[in-house]
Amino acid sequence: MPTVRATPLPELAVIAVTGRDARSFLQGQLSNDILALERHPGMLAAYCNRQGRVLATLRLAASGDDVLAVVHRKLARTLISQLSAFVLRADVRFEDRSGNVEVAGLIDAEPDARWSRSAAAAAGLAMLVASPRRILLAGTRRALDAALAAIPRSAPDDWDRVSLEDGEPSIMPATAALWLPQMVNLDLIGGVSFSKGCYVGQEIVARAQHLGRPKRRMLRYVGPADASLQPAQALFSAESLAAQVVIAARDGPATQCLAVVELRYCGDLLGSKPGGSEFVPAGLPYAIPAPPPGEQ
Repeated sequence: MPTVRATPLPELAVIAVTGRDARSFLQGQLSNDILALERHPGMLAAYCNRQGRVLATLRLAASGDDVLAVVHRKLARTLISQLSAFVLRADVRFEDRSGNVEVAGLIDAEPDARWSRSAAAAAGLAMLVASPRRILLAGTRRALDAALAAIPRSAPDDWDRVSLEDGEPSIMPATAALWLPQMVNLDLIGGVSFSKGCYVGQEIVARAQHLGRPKRRMLRYVGPADASLQPAQALFSAESLAAQVVIAARDGPATQCLAVVELRYCGDLLGSKPGGSEFVPAGLPYAIPAPPPGEQ
């Protein structure tokens, strides 16, 4: 059995959404069913623009009547500003708590008696289940240090690598508004509810789901260790633009990345420059639907 490891995640921010209307407000803004949040601690959701393009990906947890949202730190201020524009008369407030609430990740940790919501709450922490082998914990540094004192430490790159292998996208400023949720596979990993009703961008997202299969999907690739990939960077199949990088992470003697790829190139070697072929297709832990007819 793999050893459980803990890593600090300073690149993540915690936003508290408070007020009597917090959950109903988020229900009309985010792609997932916030009313089911109690049953799904760590729920994944997207915040989209009116064109259905993803502006941010969030992990959510209930905190009493409030909601905690974990989002990339570089997006936190913009996200608060964007959501605040829709508040109008609703009793909703947003607070970036990153000044006194930190986030740590547990790798190869399964939710059980030791790592449960009740145990986390007793330790003064919020627990968000990110995958069967990844858990997020949010709380003060003192509470995190006490809870994780006996757990071996790991580098943030380790969390990035495992998240990438799990096939979870992370939207960055450079990639905000580039892709529909389906293009980054959020519909395949529980990040979108198609039965909850309206939210910003919902009509476009639903149309893409029900009127055909996406021609672009997020796939995983492995390349050389010295590759330097940035979010939104182009990747090529022979001389043709084929994909854009979502996220990348070092993995020992290799570099891994998730990239949104035109599915007609899904089996090709990709390069960071035209004519290159250093990135090899690799697997994901979930199935990718077949390309539309004529696009294979």
